[in-house]
Amino acid sequence: MRSYFIETWGCQMNQHDSELIEGQLRDYGLVAASDASDADLVILNTCSVRERPVHKIVSRIGALEKMLNPPIIGVCGCVAQQEGTELLKRSPSVGFVLGPGKIASVGEAVRAVEKGQREVLIGFDAERDHNYHSIFRKSSTRGMVTVVEGCNEFCTFCIVPYTRGRELSRALPDVVEEVRHLASTGLKEVELLGQTINAYKCPETGSDFADLLTEVASVPGLARVRYVTSHPRHFNPRLIDVLADNPKVSRYLHLPFQSGANEILDRMHRRYTREEYLELIVNLRNVVPDINLSTDVIVGFPGETEEYFQHTLDLLQEIRFGQVFAFAFSPRPHTPAARYVDQVDEATKMERLHRLFALTEQISSELNQKLVGRDIPVLIDGDSRRDPNHWQGRGEDNRVVNFAKCGREGVGDIVDVRITRAGAHSLVGERTSGDGRLPVFGAA
Repeated sequence: MRSYFIETWGCQMNQHDSELIEGQLRDYGLVAASDASDADLVILNTCSVRERPVHKIVSRIGALEKMLNPPIIGVCGCVAQQEGTELLKRSPSVGFVLGPGKIASVGEAVRAVEKGQREVLIGFDAERDHNYHSIFRKSSTRGMVTVVEGCNEFCTFCIVPYTRGRELSRALPDVVEEVRHLASTGLKEVELLGQTINAYKCPETGSDFADLLTEVASVPGLARVRYVTSHPRHFNPRLIDVLADNPKVSRYLHLPFQSGANEILDRMHRRYTREEYLELIVNLRNVVPDINLSTDVIVGFPGETEEYFQHTLDLLQEIRFGQVFAFAFSPRPHTPAARYVDQVDEATKMERLHRLFALTEQISSELNQKLVGRDIPVLIDGDSRRDPNHWQGRGEDNRVVNFAKCGREGVGDIVDVRITRAGAHSLVGERTSGDGRLPVFGAA
């Protein structure tokens, strides 16, 4: 076995897991293939948060088996944890199965395959290894850092506590050490990762996420700090103060609310109300008025009536998020909501999802239009996907910005860009100079 190819589905946690897997494969002596058809080993790093990706992965295994020279397949991630040995039974091409808690053992799994064995490594250890030196990072501008793994919330729709285990926080000094290392390599931004990141609690000192965020933001050479995903019930006043007082902390916050109806929130076991969520948003905007908010919404949760769905639309209209990630409810194994009797039919889910997207596209466009004519600092990631003569980067509020190359800037630079055009999902501008601050705009 000489070469590998990795395909990744899912969230930033999965993307970062793939970086760890790739680093280990390189340490083992394998080289990256340009395509799955050229690889001896294809890793499918999987997500099972929604039903469709599971079907997609099963279909992908079938497609790989039909290649002229079928590769060995390694299934990693949440589907691996969920399905376990069933994946070996389903396909003789699957050489190993590694859950999220076992991806540090990918070298062991490869060795087993080379000996003619098939491995299934799932479950979670009391302590997990975080050897950041073995991570292969593809970005030269941003680095992801795991802060807390797993989740203790047990929302009735969510499979994460079953596929990624219970919450396990890293020691604060270890996280800061990794961030210092990234900053020393020239990376300008770090993204701290956790399924419920603001539930972080240092196992050695008891420090909370506000403490960790303060320490990370103080690392020399670092320009920006982002983090995902926050849970509304863990967002305390100290954390809001850190956002307000530290200019390195991104003016972007992803804060899922899932439903605008208290009755549905209760059935979801979210443990906050619509009124409490709105109060949190008011408190945030009082001290960080230029914050760009994004959120997650589930449409068609069991028992969602038209009236309850309208509560969700009303909340979106009132808060006016910059980005909204919305999904039709999909029953997941082991979750209580999969057993609820009052399921919403698929046609109703899709119709409501269409209406929600129409509203959020309109709001995002209106918010972005307010940025036209403003100068904002942009961290350059690389060439624009649409035009190699343009750069693509992100503002301090995480909005995507494209602008023409001037020849005196490069990847990793932070430059001022004056916004000239705006769409629902990105901005277009031109290189300039200015104070680089975002305008203040709120609910209407």
